Amino acid sequence: MNDRTLLAVVIVTLIVASASLTQTFLLTAAVTDQNNHIDQLASQLGGLAGVVSSLMTSASTRSSPTTQSSNVVYLEVVPDFGGATYDAFVVPGSLGDSPPNATAGAPPNNNITVSHDVPIKFVIINIDTALNENFTGQVSVPFTLYNDSNSGQVALQYTQGETISKLPISHTFSIADLQVNIPIPADTMVVFTYTFSTPGVYSYICTTPCGPGMGLKGYMLGYVIVT
Repeated sequence: MNDRTLLAVVIVTLIVASASLTQTFLLTAAVTDQNNHIDQLASQLGGLAGVVSSLMTSASTRSSPTTQSSNVVYLEVVPDFGGATYDAFVVPGSLGDSPPNATAGAPPNNNITVSHDVPIKFVIINIDTALNENFTGQVSVPFTLYNDSNSGQVALQYTQGETISKLPISHTFSIADLQVNIPIPADTMVVFTYTFSTPGVYSYICTTPCGPGMGLKGYMLGYVIVT
């Protein structure tokens, strides 16, 4: 092979190699640019996913109402709580480890705090077995009595406007300012729902002549504080 032929081969080889290198460079640049584009899209999609998640969480928060923790009120009617004939409305759990009867000294705090414009369910459990009078009157607030019987709990429904005649009871739950007067028979559970429309302080009392403790604060007299 003479020098001219060798030079020609070298030139051709360099041209091919240069073309290959250029193609490789262009391909590498394209791949790099594509990867950068993919990374950018991934970043944008990730940000969008975060925004969507945030919007969904926000929407969920707005659509979920705040849970009311005080929309059920439990009361127990305890006979002879402060000694003979001193019955009391007692809020369960307010006494700690104290015995629920014959408690000398200060009466329990049986005040109740609720929110206005929220339906409040009252559950009154009467463990007093005494029969003090017969109740006759018109029902202003619908309520249900659960009486013990041989066949279990039997629900007795009383509707608004219904007239009750000579129902044997031992107590009542009465809020005179609101015309609420719920009869409470002996050894029963009374359930009713009431919505307080106006904030204020309302006294509740047992209007049955159930002894000297009837009108004493903390015994058969308490207050509903409507916020």
